[in-house]
Amino acid sequence: MALSLAIFSCKSENKENEQQITDTEQITQPKTEKPADKKEIQDIDFSEYSKLAPIELKEAKSKDVFKKYGTEFSGNCYACDLAIFKLNKKNFDIVNVCDDNDFQRFEDFKYEKSSNILKITTSETTFIFTKVENEPIYQLTFEGKKPDFKNKRISQFYTPETLIEKFEEHDCGDFQG
Repeated sequence: MALSLAIFSCKSENKENEQQITDTEQITQPKTEKPADKKEIQDIDFSEYSKLAPIELKEAKSKDVFKKYGTEFSGNCYACDLAIFKLNKKNFDIVNVCDDNDFQRFEDFKYEKSSNILKITTSETTFIFTKVENEPIYQLTFEGKKPDFKNKRISQFYTPETLIEKFEEHDCGDFQG
């Protein structure tokens, strides 16, 4: 009788252990990447990144962000060769500043936002937009292959297009080129 109790209790313990393992596996299974991706999508306000326009450093010592940065004259007004970035949940586009029909589209990309950094990863390149001022001014750096697109030169700094009018130097003025 003592022998059967020992066997019964061993089987009972094994069933409890099996049940605990199964319960643990069920708890950890929902923690897959898909829910995390949904969370990331909700955490990113795409309106802030929907259309990023190129700017350049004008007066490095200025405390006023709108005097410190401004429009790059040659790329916006003369050569028309700068890139604008457009981002939404489905597409990541690199567009010529003067021609919306001249663009490079990435439909297969991933993104990740943490504090002041947005990373957009394509098959060859990770675009890293780091917020460098209190206003939404982003410095762009790369991991992987630095992109080289015809008529879409990459600037070092970007800001939402909606802010361009606030910069002291924000247009081409009377340039007739």
